[in-house]
Amino acid sequence: CFPLVTVTLDPNTAHPKLTLSEDLMAVTVGSTRRDDLPDNLERVDKCVSVLGSEGFTSGRHSWVVDVGNKTKWSLGDARESINRKDSDPKLGYWTVMLENEGEYSACAGKGGTRLELEKSPKKVLVCVDYKAGKLSFSNADDISDIYTFTDNFTEKIFPYFYPCNNSDGK
Repeated sequence: CFPLVTVTLDPNTAHPKLTLSEDLMAVTVGSTRRDDLPDNLERVDKCVSVLGSEGFTSGRHSWVVDVGNKTKWSLGDARESINRKDSDPKLGYWTVMLENEGEYSACAGKGGTRLELEKSPKKVLVCVDYKAGKLSFSNADDISDIYTFTDNFTEKIFPYFYPCNNSDGK
């Protein structure tokens, strides 16, 4: 793919149910919504998700996401212009997700594409080629292809993470 970058999570975008690690490199879902966070314009309120702190408007970038043994998750990239307060979680995003154990799909806009994976990834390699308009996902352990989106990126895009709470699926 491309040289790996370190993705730091942006606490200003984190949904109030999320807890970020002190180093801003990991995220978990809590059972309660925090009310002590400012309701800033960047904060995602509809989806229990968080964005990376740095977006891209050019170049080639890749990073690895450790999904471990989680039974639900979604990750990818999001346009800077997404409505973070009341948006359809599928508009403005390019994501690969594990919806139920063993049920993978790719989604950009309305609807999705069911994916058939031979092996469930423990780590996902995400690669962005901004100029070529490609966003690809691979199993980081064996570099097997998961899915590739092709689009015309016209604005800044940010790494996107929706960790899901495996106990309730949200």
